[in-house]
Amino acid sequence: MADSILVFGATGTIGQLVVSDLVAKGETVKAAALDGQTHPDAEVLRFDFRDPVSIAPLFEGVDRVFVLMPSEPLDVIAALMPVMRHVVDRKIKAVLLSTIAADASEDNPYRRVEEVLENSGLPFVILRANWFADNFRTVWKDDVKKGEVALPADEGLISFVDGRDVAAAAAVALTSSEFDGEVLVLTGPAALPLSRAAEVLSHVIGRRVIFKPISAADYEARLVAEGVPEKQIAERVAEFDTIRDGRASIVSPAIEKMTGRAPRFFETFVRDHATDFIGS
Repeated sequence: MADSILVFGATGTIGQLVVSDLVAKGETVKAAALDGQTHPDAEVLRFDFRDPVSIAPLFEGVDRVFVLMPSEPLDVIAALMPVMRHVVDRKIKAVLLSTIAADASEDNPYRRVEEVLENSGLPFVILRANWFADNFRTVWKDDVKKGEVALPADEGLISFVDGRDVAAAAAVALTSSEFDGEVLVLTGPAALPLSRAAEVLSHVIGRRVIFKPISAADYEARLVAEGVPEKQIAERVAEFDTIRDGRASIVSPAIEKMTGRAPRFFETFVRDHATDFIGS
């Protein structure tokens, strides 16, 4: 009988937390990851999104799956559509971690993946997460270390969401049918500009961190230097539109609705991860 939960990205920022939350709930978890890292709460199965043959065995004995994109610069459609095919063929429930305002354009790759679930006739939950507070200790860590977070965004407001709250919501969605068929927006409890986020970091770290708005062209040049493929560069730059046009400022009650407790403030996130920043 299929009764285990497959978690993709199980050693990443969000996936590792989802695995731990599910194990704490007594669930049987199949943790899958691209990298060679281990997980303290589960054996990690290796696979590669670029190799569809490696994906099929992961679904054996599975009746639910948590799907998210890895941090590696992969094409969303190429990586996730093979996973969606297994979900549909095996008729299992999927919880998809999507992005804020994915429905703003039918061309958004996350929206195309969402539509597969919406049209499948299967139970699903779509979680559209706002910008992660965790970005400051992962993808923006080098900027924080240099004391200057340089991004193609203005002073638009962002309700940064703590990865722990995202994981808790995902664990609830995977272990309950209460939210099946819903699209839920996950945000923090308050919106703030990047300049204020930098001030909070400065206070905790004890050294100055500033936010520096840069042009899209300068950001593109940085991504080119990092070896990000051209198509994904365009998608990465477009993500910042959600800040400039105000969509990232939304404050949603979804996390409290799902988990029974309010989401963490950005200040709480920074204090709780102070050692990560001080050591950066």
